[in-house]
Amino acid sequence: MKKIVDYLQDLGLTEIESKVYQGLLEIGASTVKDLAEHIGIKRITTHFNVESLISKGLITQTVHGSRRQIVAEQPDRLYYLIEQKEKGVKQLQSDFPDFVKTLDGYLSKPRSEEQKIEVKYYEGKKEVQLIYKDVLNAKEVRSYVKFGAVSLVFPDNFNLFNEAIDKNPNLIIWEIVENSKVSQKLTNMFAQNSRYHYKVAHPSIQLSASDFMIYDNKIAMVNLSKHVSGVIILSKDFFEVSKEIFDFVWKMTPD
Repeated sequence: MKKIVDYLQDLGLTEIESKVYQGLLEIGASTVKDLAEHIGIKRITTHFNVESLISKGLITQTVHGSRRQIVAEQPDRLYYLIEQKEKGVKQLQSDFPDFVKTLDGYLSKPRSEEQKIEVKYYEGKKEVQLIYKDVLNAKEVRSYVKFGAVSLVFPDNFNLFNEAIDKNPNLIIWEIVENSKVSQKLTNMFAQNSRYHYKVAHPSIQLSASDFMIYDNKIAMVNLSKHVSGVIILSKDFFEVSKEIFDFVWKMTPD
């Protein structure tokens, strides 16, 4: 059998209410002061919990002159709490369908294609290579790239570029590249194709990502600073904003 206090809490009383009620059963009719001393709880705390139990019908009080005494109702009076719980459960069951309808009204509506966001993560060289293959299937690609870092990890990207240019006649690439000897060498090779365009970033511009690509309602980022990883974000909203920013930076960057 559960301890008295535990069972009283299951009926809906607080821990202190349970101790007050049990203590009052133990000592019989008493003052709040005496009850507080008996159960070892502060008088003011005992007083508030006595008032709560009076409102629940588990304690009654008598007043003789200026002396107030309280007494616990007989234990079978506790069945009233069970009846109240049953009544509460039935009311909850009755209200549940309307409650669910109300909650449904707060649920987020399905996102439009413009609002839809999908994120894919890639770890390791082989996985990140899939990002470049996806990018080179696009019609238009805008990119900020650190060729120095990318060429060390992905030396075959030049071959991928040539294959993509041959197989994908709609592919046009605009790149803003870091100011370095590696970038100068590679862009001179890429620029032999009329569908590849590049500008050299000002030396003060330092991108945290090694490659940042904007294409087909997607944004792809490749990070090579600590380990090879990347992410593709599918979002028409993000794509449009990133495209506008790139085009602005492109116009502001001298040829």
